[in-house]
Amino acid sequence: MRRILTSALTVLIAAAMPAAAHAQLPQIPRLPASSSADIQGEINHRLEDARAQVEDFSSQAFPHTAPGKKAPAAPAPKKPQPRNNGGVDCANCVAITYDDGPGAETNRLLDKLKAKNAHASFMVLAPNAYQHPELLKRMKAEGHTIGNHTKSHRQLNTLSYDQVSQEIDAGNAAIKKATGQGTRWVRPPYGATNATVDQATRDKGVSQALWDVDTVDWKDRNSDHVCSAAVQGARAGSIVLMHDIHPTTVDAADCVIDGLRAKGLEPVSLDRLLRTPVAGKRYYARG
Repeated sequence: MRRILTSALTVLIAAAMPAAAHAQLPQIPRLPASSSADIQGEINHRLEDARAQVEDFSSQAFPHTAPGKKAPAAPAPKKPQPRNNGGVDCANCVAITYDDGPGAETNRLLDKLKAKNAHASFMVLAPNAYQHPELLKRMKAEGHTIGNHTKSHRQLNTLSYDQVSQEIDAGNAAIKKATGQGTRWVRPPYGATNATVDQATRDKGVSQALWDVDTVDWKDRNSDHVCSAAVQGARAGSIVLMHDIHPTTVDAADCVIDGLRAKGLEPVSLDRLLRTPVAGKRYYARG
């Protein structure tokens, strides 16, 4: 009987503790000689004692897991969300553009853009380009777009085809002299364009850079207003119009860049926003 009881207790403990197989099992005391009734009582007593010890060993082997329950799965780590800083599709890009330079404030603006690792487009007038070729060289070297703002800032939609062509050619010649290459962008002064300008630019192989956000920086000369107009008006794909000849506009550059980025937008050049523009087409924004 003792031998049977001892074997039964050992089987019970081993079956109740499969996960604690490497833990040391409690010692099973030898049973004293007794009557059948005493032995039955002793069996019941020892069974209860064995169950208690099994639970005790289980709690030691798995201190963080309740008996009969599976340990909770560790939460999956969150994948970092990369900022879209102008990837291949440039989905969040905005082109910031500056007209009528280069001038006395342009170098300061280039410093600000460089410090912020931002890019822009400069629509230059031929006389100013001839006067400041070093600024055009810097623009090109630092990854900005240089565009043609014509020779004399006339309203192209009032001119003949030949006159429009002359304005475009003169502007392009000034850019090429400073940088060694021409441009694929023309910005008609005042945004004044028509079918004649469309045809002339198409024939010259250049596209028209217009805008959908006008900061009116030439009018109020207020840095806060310039920043507010640029940031609030911009959306993904916008083209923002400003002028680097005004100190207040250059003062606003940090605010414009930071404000656009706070909206999830990235200031870029026109060449970055529109990689393959169509000659003669008017671009007010992308898309």
